[in-house]
Amino acid sequence: MTIFIQAYRSFSMRYIIGTDIFKTLISSNCQIIIFVLEEDFQYFTDIFKNTSVIVESVHYKELFSDLRKNRITNFLNLLRVLTSGRQSTLINTNISIYKRDYKKQFSYGFGIYIYKLITISSFITCNSILARKVLSFLLSISFKGKIYDKYFEKYNPKTLIISSLGYGIDLHMMHAAKRHKCRIISIPHSWDNPTTKGYRGPKPDLVFAWTNRMATEIAAFHDLPKNIIKVSGVAHWDDYFNGTLILNNKDSFIIKHNLDPNKKVLFYALSGPANFEKRLEVIEAILGIIKNNPSNYNLQLLVRFHPLHVHRHTSGATWMELHENDISALKMKYGNLVTFWVPKEPHKNQISQLGMSDMHDMASAIHYSDVLIQEYSTLILESTIFDKPTINISMFAYRQTDHSNLLATLIHLQYILKYDTSTTIQTFEELKTTIFKYLDNPEIKQNERRKLFNNELNINPGSAGNFIGNSILKYMDDLVVQGSSSQ
Repeated sequence: MTIFIQAYRSFSMRYIIGTDIFKTLISSNCQIIIFVLEEDFQYFTDIFKNTSVIVESVHYKELFSDLRKNRITNFLNLLRVLTSGRQSTLINTNISIYKRDYKKQFSYGFGIYIYKLITISSFITCNSILARKVLSFLLSISFKGKIYDKYFEKYNPKTLIISSLGYGIDLHMMHAAKRHKCRIISIPHSWDNPTTKGYRGPKPDLVFAWTNRMATEIAAFHDLPKNIIKVSGVAHWDDYFNGTLILNNKDSFIIKHNLDPNKKVLFYALSGPANFEKRLEVIEAILGIIKNNPSNYNLQLLVRFHPLHVHRHTSGATWMELHENDISALKMKYGNLVTFWVPKEPHKNQISQLGMSDMHDMASAIHYSDVLIQEYSTLILESTIFDKPTINISMFAYRQTDHSNLLATLIHLQYILKYDTSTTIQTFEELKTTIFKYLDNPEIKQNERRKLFNNELNINPGSAGNFIGNSILKYMDDLVVQGSSSQ
């Protein structure tokens, strides 16, 4: 049978193509066609040139423009973002936060009336399943995905694997699949996708969730029956448990990042550049703490930029290029107290592994560092795997709007933060105090970290990718049996 895989986003490419999900599928002798960005087409064509895998263009630019082709499609897409299902005991509070964000964007002229209309419409769709069905219908006739018809007619796939529940241009591919009677399997590549990307596209036939909580959110916020949702664990963390990643050589980690073996390491892993402001000020503040260290600790800072820091803006420049002088100034001022780590694109950093080397590098950095510093990210979960003392920075503005402590009210973060595995700081004085507290006693919050891991993440450790891949193959086999019995 033929499988379409749309995983053009760098992180979803890594999650599906770079893990045992893909290895399991390709070992079954299914015909696989993957859809990638135009700029990645030649890269993946070269990688798969000696295999049966076929690479096609996802047509991102055309379809992204189609999402915004007129006021009606703009309105529908925005309404989808501000729509969520609900249950009596579970409401997606993220919607009200996003409304606050959009209110500032539509705060003048005709935008004021657009905002009023969208908030009224959002109230209706969030409180009425019938209204959500009407919205889904309107999306289906607005974003039909006809650009993909030639591929469905040429390859006649039985299954589409897609890395979301349907946001952005995924709507086009999912609607095309429905029109061509192709089953849809959703594998969201991140734990926050069910709560932060708006209402789903057309109903998938099978969905995989990282955790039980994520499965609950998918069912509640996207009006999906629980029996089509499988809790799989986290595929791209399999290597942490199955023996593939061997963490027994700190010297190579120190050499790779040009660190001092005699100093303790503070590891600051930044989030995407659009999310948080003044992060260079935070870096300098940490370096000031190190330089004016009142304790006996000999410290150094390893700063890892997010992969999105090396993505090109519409201006043609990356964030790294725009701030090259600022970074150089910090290097000049603080010398060997700081090392900057610029990652490669996560799905293109090692041909033989399709990007998993970046995950291995991250794991090594978490494991060998003494304190992990991050910003409301997935590292809150990942740190529990390595039992690492973790600081959560909540300073300055989030997306240049509200204070970043607003993030603590996002529903997926509310739930995880209740485990109290990390310390959230809002001032540089709190940051200094917490760093030395963790250095003095790394076992602080250790029980909380273990509880979070055992309750939420200890699902198919080391075999989540195989579980997902085999579940897909079984699902497809069952379809064949059902088709045969109906004839």
